[in-house]
Amino acid sequence: MLNFKLKKNKSVAQQLADSPQNPKVLEVNLIKNEIPVDFDFGKHLGTLLFSLFIAAIFIAEIYLGLNWWSDYENERVLATEAKFNQVSTEIKTMKGESDEILAFKQRLDLTEALLDNHIYWTNFFNWLEKNTLSSVNYNSFSGSANGVYELGATAKTFRDVSWQTRALLEDPAVISARVDSADTERSDSPDQEKNAVADVNFVLSLKVEPSLFKSNLK
Repeated sequence: MLNFKLKKNKSVAQQLADSPQNPKVLEVNLIKNEIPVDFDFGKHLGTLLFSLFIAAIFIAEIYLGLNWWSDYENERVLATEAKFNQVSTEIKTMKGESDEILAFKQRLDLTEALLDNHIYWTNFFNWLEKNTLSSVNYNSFSGSANGVYELGATAKTFRDVSWQTRALLEDPAVISARVDSADTERSDSPDQEKNAVADVNFVLSLKVEPSLFKSNLK
């Protein structure tokens, strides 16, 4: 009779404990996708130093560029300021010159205005002298260049006053000439018949053409 004995199955942990251990199996890296890194500092030191050198040169170039740009801007600002000051000085100089020119122009305009009118009182008095009787004398004068005058005068007789007025009216330059009143001063001399009448005092109102004052008046 066959005697069969069933052997009790060992657990997996026991089997692993009983099985001979392989050192290489235990060293298996169970972390998925993990790659071992081995950095050789001495091997890459030259590359690191070269990179640092390039970076230093780049930074130095940036610094020098910024420094040059700053100096350039300062010079440009100084040049602009100098130009502005020069222009300001020129403007002030031109303003002073323009003031002088303006003052000169005003004087010139005034002179031109006088020359345009050609007012010469000498011409008027020369004309008046030519048109005045020898027996008439003037002792006062008032008027302006508008051609209206009043002249205080004396004559030997009333007839001289009349003839003087008529002589002025015959001149084409005279618009009007009149004597509103005339009087005499009687002499107190004992010889009354010989000096019965003294000079006749009168005021001559005269209006002439303003062109009488022009320099081309002959």
